[in-house]
Amino acid sequence: MSEFDLDVPRSVWLDRLGSFILALILAIIVWVVAMQQQNPIVTALVQNVPVSVRDMPEDLVFDEDQPDLPDTVDLRVRGPQGLINTLTPTDFKAYIDLSDAQPGEQEVKIQVDYSLVGVDVLDIYPDTVLVKLNRKVEKEVPVTANLIGEPPFGYLAATPIITPTTVIVRGPEPKVKRVTQAQITARLTDAREDVKVTDFVTLRDANGIVVSGLEADPPTVTMVVPIEQRQGFTEKTVLPKVRGQPAANYRITGITVAPATVTLFGDPDTLKEMPPFVETAPVNIGGATEDIEERVPLVLPEAVAVVGQQAVVVHVKIEPIEGSLTMTLRPQVQGLDPALKVDGVSPRTIDVILQGPLPKLQSLTADVNVKAVLNLSGLTEGAHTIIPIIVAPEGITVQTVLPESVQVTIVIKPTPTPTPTVTPTPSVTVTPTRTPAATKKPKAAATPTPGQ
Repeated sequence: MSEFDLDVPRSVWLDRLGSFILALILAIIVWVVAMQQQNPIVTALVQNVPVSVRDMPEDLVFDEDQPDLPDTVDLRVRGPQGLINTLTPTDFKAYIDLSDAQPGEQEVKIQVDYSLVGVDVLDIYPDTVLVKLNRKVEKEVPVTANLIGEPPFGYLAATPIITPTTVIVRGPEPKVKRVTQAQITARLTDAREDVKVTDFVTLRDANGIVVSGLEADPPTVTMVVPIEQRQGFTEKTVLPKVRGQPAANYRITGITVAPATVTLFGDPDTLKEMPPFVETAPVNIGGATEDIEERVPLVLPEAVAVVGQQAVVVHVKIEPIEGSLTMTLRPQVQGLDPALKVDGVSPRTIDVILQGPLPKLQSLTADVNVKAVLNLSGLTEGAHTIIPIIVAPEGITVQTVLPESVQVTIVIKPTPTPTPTVTPTPSVTVTPTRTPAATKKPKAAATPTPGQ
């Protein structure tokens, strides 16, 4: 320490230290004020922050009357303007903590997690939610069969076989208490053999009303309903019989019968001796050119009858035989400018191969109902390659065109030379005039003289 320093009184040193501290504090205040002016503290609203549910106890579930929980909340936050301007909803995690929740109705606060230094959450909108919880329980209920419809006459449905016979129902205690059965459904209408169904069960109460929102374990079961045939009844396939042949160039493309099977009843021994089919009375199709549908009886032994309708409907589908035909056509021109003309077409004829029903093919006439058209619209003088357009009746398919194109030469029509018109000299026709002959006067008769 210098001599000068030793001569300074202690009080002076204290005064200098106080002045230094005061100056430092003032400098800090000035700096803070300056920073606040550049980046002031502001408040803002951050909207649509997602809300989640946390720590729900495993033995609790939401009540069926639980009001909808909010999907998002809005936050009023405070912090430096520069930071506030960059905030997004993903910077915050809003949640409902149910770790201390109990069965019943309760109000739970919404909480927010975030890791932003200098930012404070002032308010949450909404800040609480109403939660209704029930204790989660389970119980075992039997599986029952719900059979819809009945097998056809002559068949019986035996007792259904269900696997497994019970299921465990889990969910809110009030709803689980209502469940008395788990139901599986099968349709037996027109069933002539065992019906097997594997499906989800439907939970119902004592009044048969569906109870939803519960879990079944296992969710699906299997049910087999045995279908048995009664004594003295049997089912046979119907075999349609036809007589004759369609008209020339026509053929049979299908024969159907409705119903395809029939149930017979009668003497058991007679039924046992019958073949696995029963024939119809013959349907005459001789000379047919179109479909034939006819109701005909079945050919049965005397001791056997049909359950229900005594006749069946036989449908015989008749169609023309498909064939092909080669035809030579002369190209026909259309659309040519009137000032032009076709000087030549090479080649002059076109061969086409047509396919379709033989009766229709045999009725075709070249260049009449089958044509090869050359569209010359918009063409000018010169040689042009044209693809012919083949026009054929409906139902006729053009298989091949030979050749695929023709060459057409177009020229300008010559201008006709005008011929002078000679005007004939008019001729004078003299018509003779007949002079009428002089008319002779009759002579006067002599007058008799008196006294003669």
